[in-house]
Amino acid sequence: MLVMTFFMFFHLIHSMKLPIYIFIAALACGVMSCGGSADDAAPATDSVTQVEQVADASNSAADSVVHRLPTYIVPRPLRTIFCDVNDLHLAAAEAGGIEPIASLRDAYMLRVPIQRIESCDAYILDNLSHSLPFLVPRAASLLNDIGRRFADTIRARGGHEYRIKVTSVLRTDRSVAKLRRRNLNASEASAHSYATTFDISYSKFIALEPDFVVDQGDLKNILAEILYDEREKGRCYVKFEVKQGCFHITAR
Repeated sequence: MLVMTFFMFFHLIHSMKLPIYIFIAALACGVMSCGGSADDAAPATDSVTQVEQVADASNSAADSVVHRLPTYIVPRPLRTIFCDVNDLHLAAAEAGGIEPIASLRDAYMLRVPIQRIESCDAYILDNLSHSLPFLVPRAASLLNDIGRRFADTIRARGGHEYRIKVTSVLRTDRSVAKLRRRNLNASEASAHSYATTFDISYSKFIALEPDFVVDQGDLKNILAEILYDEREKGRCYVKFEVKQGCFHITAR
């Protein structure tokens, strides 16, 4: 077909006695319009493939099998195992924490050092709407150890990459007041005010590989095992918060 087109163009140009360069230009334009470039079409094909791959990944995650992992927590309701009362948390917080502050600006005047925490290999910080990401070093170290032990235990028992979610950290006087307006059951005297206390969700965990889903109850019980061990070591007090869906933890 291309050869026939070549001779038709040549015959037309020759009969009209036009210069040979016009023939060459016309032929080049005809080839480009008919054949095109393979490289020009590639990006469109690749973009469609990428969209399909994303869609397939989301569908496979939704249809994933839920995997069970072995757990070794004491066979009792968690609220009866982790029932350290607020007075214990407050006493430990007052003994080893900062003076409560009205706002973040006051943190620069503190005598006791605090350190900023952020999402890392050990844990993921939630959107902290009523607290600030600061803890005293001892509490930050405890949180890091809990997160790393959790991730290591999940992997060792056949799971994939999971992380705990931290939902509350340091609360200022203003954030406590704001929280009390939303939740009348929130205590005015909060251990969170001393930068010794943090909350870890037991209803939400972060799956870094969404295609491999672990049973929610198993994740909660494995976290409970680790917290039980840390409490037995004397490193913390723990309260199982039923309504808030979290473990309330104060470093000792």
